[in-house]
Amino acid sequence: MKIGIDIDDTLTDIRDELKLAAEKYASELGKKKREDKYVEDNNNGNTYQIKYGFTYDELKYFLSVIQEEITKKVKPRENIVEIIKKLHEEGHEIYIITARDFEFHEDPYKLSKDWLDKNNICYDKLIVNARNKVEACRKENIDLFIDDQLANCTRLSEAGIKVIRITEYTDKHGKIVNKKNWNEIYNYIKEME
Repeated sequence: MKIGIDIDDTLTDIRDELKLAAEKYASELGKKKREDKYVEDNNNGNTYQIKYGFTYDELKYFLSVIQEEITKKVKPRENIVEIIKKLHEEGHEIYIITARDFEFHEDPYKLSKDWLDKNNICYDKLIVNARNKVEACRKENIDLFIDDQLANCTRLSEAGIKVIRITEYTDKHGKIVNKKNWNEIYNYIKEME
């Protein structure tokens, strides 16, 4: 099987740290967080822009400086190195597909590759600048995609791609399969075979 995997909040767990960093940065700018509406993440930073009222330049600084520093240091989720290695040894192709792009990062490929290599994450191909995960998955003929974002998972599922969402939530959304950790993900993939 060709398995596509997101990086941020899928291979890593940085949501809370990024949220605190965004709140701190917004506070330094004299901006208050908006709690009044749901924001669908479109893989372009719009979540932070809408929630915190960042201008484009403020958003660019947050993503290219603050977020990058956090993502460079973050550790992989528990058991992920071993599980991805095992999946690869069992014959699955691993495609790391991230929305990290040149608009907000000087070199998203190097940023991602350096982290993957530093943490011994096994993969066959790294794809950056994939804001449209459906398009990237179709181009690579991905059979299964693993992501944390409901919006991505929904679009992928609607496009006919099998999806596992790594999340603590248990609410159902169409054919999206929710799993809490990588051990559960591995067991589910084994059941699919």
